[in-house]
Amino acid sequence: MKHRLGYACINLTTGIPVNKTCKLANASEENLRELIQSNLLGLNKVLEWNKANNIKLFRISSDTIPFASHPINTIKWWQDYKNEFNDLGNFIKENDIRIYMHPRNVVYLNSPDPKIIDSSIKELEWHVKFFECLGLDYTNKIVFHVGGGYGDKPEAVKRFIKVYNNLPEHFKSRLTLENDDRMYNVWDLIKINESTGIPLVYDNLHHEVFNTHKLEDKDVETIMKKFFSTWDEKSGLPDIHYSSQKENARAGSHSDAINMDSFAEFFLKYYHLDFDIIFETKNKEKSVLAVYEMLKTDPRFKHLDVL
Repeated sequence: MKHRLGYACINLTTGIPVNKTCKLANASEENLRELIQSNLLGLNKVLEWNKANNIKLFRISSDTIPFASHPINTIKWWQDYKNEFNDLGNFIKENDIRIYMHPRNVVYLNSPDPKIIDSSIKELEWHVKFFECLGLDYTNKIVFHVGGGYGDKPEAVKRFIKVYNNLPEHFKSRLTLENDDRMYNVWDLIKINESTGIPLVYDNLHHEVFNTHKLEDKDVETIMKKFFSTWDEKSGLPDIHYSSQKENARAGSHSDAINMDSFAEFFLKYYHLDFDIIFETKNKEKSVLAVYEMLKTDPRFKHLDVL
């Protein structure tokens, strides 16, 4: 279909574990090896299920390799599980699946603390290595956030730009930046892109709850087009994050499922643009399947070649 639809990390339908981890105190080499083996096996099975259900976009959990950037994990997983990575990478490429990862909120490239910057780079480094082990091209991405404001947002932005621009090129070819719901809105990201060239990922819910309250915030198509223009041919098709607000919860909290009416309106309005969509919902793949069913049966979509 024109837009790949995907979900993040966990498949609830199968219950196959892909992100098993443990407490730091229990992170022995034996336990870590058992967890890595189990997660890679589970990932293979989930990708097979995705293929069978025509889902060609998937975000792999950062817990696939537990404590990957922590000194406690001394396993050379990129060597010891080379065969597993080769099999996974071949399956992904043969079936035209697109893969993403989203590091946990431990990446703060704009921190005033050099130690935190170093640990952030190490966290990104293992994600980059994970993609390299799979042998995937640069259309498969790592998405993360700018970081904190640290009491001086302009200076924090300058630090981000400086640190990012000094990253190795093979790092930067993997990275994308997402607007968040508290500190860095779409306009902040556009300015950062002008100094870095980093591709930008639009998150609809984050934009709804955190913007400048000006008229231009309502022109979502212009914002999306600007974000999409930051992607080059090597980076592939832009992607967005889509979710619905959870009722009676903090602004920006993801709902259990997609609001189908709202998504239908969004999809029809922006169908003419080229982008992929990751659903960020609690019910994971079930939202993708529900949207597929809507696209097949709802008369509003009959004039579109969506499936």
